[in-house]
Amino acid sequence: MSLAGAGGHGGCSFVGLHASIGHRVVATGSSGESGNATSGFCAERHRATAPGPLLRASWTPPGLPATLSPARHSERAASGRPVHPSHACIHDRTVMTRRRSILSAAVIGATLTSLLLSGCAIGQSTASQGSDTPVQGGDLVHAVTAIADGWQQQQSNNWHKSQVWTQLVETLVYVDSTGEVHPWLAESWAESEDGLQYTLKLRDDVTFSDGTPLTADVVAKNLEVLGLGDESKGITRSPIVPGEFGSAEAVDDTTVLVTLSSPNRGFIPSLGFFAAGILGESTIDLPLEEQAKLENVVGTGPFVFESQVPEREIVVTKRDDYDWASEAFDHEGPAYLDSITFNVLEEDSARQGALEAGQVDSVHFVQPSEEQRLSDDGFNVIYGEYLGTPINFVLRPHAAITDDVKIRQAIQHGVDRQEIVDTVFNSNWKPATSSVQAATPGWVDLSENLAFDQDLSNTLLDESGWTETDSDGYRVKDGTRLTIPAYTSPFVNGSGQILELAKQQLKAVGIELEIRQSDASTYSDIFAAGGTPIFPVANSFLDATTLRQYWGQDYTNQFQLKNGELEEQLLGVSETANGTDERAANLAELQETVLEEAYTVPLVDNYQVFVTSPNVSGIETNAVGRPYFYDTWLAQ
Repeated sequence: MSLAGAGGHGGCSFVGLHASIGHRVVATGSSGESGNATSGFCAERHRATAPGPLLRASWTPPGLPATLSPARHSERAASGRPVHPSHACIHDRTVMTRRRSILSAAVIGATLTSLLLSGCAIGQSTASQGSDTPVQGGDLVHAVTAIADGWQQQQSNNWHKSQVWTQLVETLVYVDSTGEVHPWLAESWAESEDGLQYTLKLRDDVTFSDGTPLTADVVAKNLEVLGLGDESKGITRSPIVPGEFGSAEAVDDTTVLVTLSSPNRGFIPSLGFFAAGILGESTIDLPLEEQAKLENVVGTGPFVFESQVPEREIVVTKRDDYDWASEAFDHEGPAYLDSITFNVLEEDSARQGALEAGQVDSVHFVQPSEEQRLSDDGFNVIYGEYLGTPINFVLRPHAAITDDVKIRQAIQHGVDRQEIVDTVFNSNWKPATSSVQAATPGWVDLSENLAFDQDLSNTLLDESGWTETDSDGYRVKDGTRLTIPAYTSPFVNGSGQILELAKQQLKAVGIELEIRQSDASTYSDIFAAGGTPIFPVANSFLDATTLRQYWGQDYTNQFQLKNGELEEQLLGVSETANGTDERAANLAELQETVLEEAYTVPLVDNYQVFVTSPNVSGIETNAVGRPYFYDTWLAQ
């Protein structure tokens, strides 16, 4: 059996040259002139946010040119001298033992200015402003777009709820924004040679918020509910846990044995997804309707539920006896903050206005066009980049009109991704280059397959029989206009603006995009409807095996495939381990097939954007862009 566990979290794990990206920060201060970022890097986990221009920072693998090595960055950061990296990671491990790099405001201003001027590439960072020494106490007010009712874990798998959930409930492992897996509630794990069994060794010092201990029995019970569901309570299995899950049993008080029906090399990373959290027995023993109440959620997290105004506000408070953070975080012991208040402000303008007025300390999502101005005005803009798929249009091959591959391909080549970046977003965002994000281990640059080519689009549409046009310039066939409905998404930043611009672009080749609206309450039904041909989506995952959960015919089936079109390739990815040549080859083939069949139009590599006031420091995002406020503090 091969053992993984508590050792070595300081290095950078990568596959090829494009394996890992972290969360990055756009720091505050005066604007600067941006250089051209170089692709091809593995970002070592680090943090740096303070006055300075928009930036991207990264670490360079051996063999690539870099103006300054990571070690030299630490020296210069500590001395206050400017740093001029090409692909180098900012480090500072001197402030506290487990900190990766939280630099002083005085140092970072000069440091990040030169990062921008040198055209540094995307890296991992968090907000770090004000004092370089964390401050105990304070009440953070964080504004989110929506918080719907229903907190049973399998029902809580959406972005808005996850910002609360990650403060209350913890997972067996933590996956950072490079894809590296760290111990958490499980201090180590071992895989059998045949890939069918995993032995999880648990920490023995963890308690739930109700005072009960974390035991193998409780963990096994959680895993069985996640992996199999609980039919007696009407709880479905979690799509996060691989479908090959068979059973979990307690071997002793701190050891759990998990058995799979067939190998799935993404099993351990899947345990780090926020919605695979470990709940107290007092929660999972409740009926479904009681589990769905937030006040009944018992977890091991650094915060506990305090109060709520349904769908408007949630307050969580610090747990004073907390002392089992993953090594991936920056400190030990209780959280710095006394409390966090999550306020719902649905409109982007309302959240931004509240932030600028000092009514809230941080927000999730602002309009991309406002990011640079907010940065120039002194706010921290944090880009939580994650593993997954880019912002893309899903094109369903069995829906009306998009059932013609030539029409799907015409849409793919009729959309100008660079214009979308330039118009809807800003220079910190980049056009997508494949059906998975460039941060994903095993990513392949397929930009040529996505080239904006109106001539090719016109040829494809002619070949599909749409050769006539009406008085408005739209193509028609048999008296019917080539009109395709497309829905906005409340979960994709700027989806409405993206669709409006795509509508203009596609009109140039004779396609009418009919934009329809959705919101958090209607999106799921629209998504599931078989007749919905186009909608924007962005998926996150901890390991590429999860693509099977999104694209597989027996799972979410985003493309609504009917004939097992991708099953063999998806299995090939799930049965091979991350970092192997076999995984890389299988994932490359899958990416190519998805684009050749035009099941998707990749648009923009995605981030989860958080904006904070200048006195907020230490917001951490993981491999799927979810925020953790455990390391966060408020400067006095």
